[in-house]
Amino acid sequence: MWGIPGFKIGLYHHFHETGHADELSREPTPADEEALRKGIRHMFPDADGPTLRLAACLFTNTPDEHFVIDTLPGTPEVVVASPCSGHGFKFASVVGEALADLATEGSSQLDLSLFDMKRFEEAPVA
Repeated sequence: MWGIPGFKIGLYHHFHETGHADELSREPTPADEEALRKGIRHMFPDADGPTLRLAACLFTNTPDEHFVIDTLPGTPEVVVASPCSGHGFKFASVVGEALADLATEGSSQLDLSLFDMKRFEEAPVA
């Protein structure tokens, strides 16, 4: 953040914890700090100084860790989006473009197949 000394570093899914938000700990542990310090020592050894602040970051995720950008099945005038998965903010402009296309045109020139809700449907049993 502006005006705050230090260096921000994070580690995506470093312990692969999952669960309901109300049940997950929001308190960083020495193991969390050590996992981060390992990366600091490797990539930025001069930044391996005292910890100024340590905080947990919780976010939602789809099972495949990709966004949902689609229309509601059977109700194409309803656009559904879940651009979260821990990294959605980095894609805000392109997700906004895709959502605007879906809302105004019913489709997008962007290939949204990776974000289709159908990917979560169960495969038919043979």
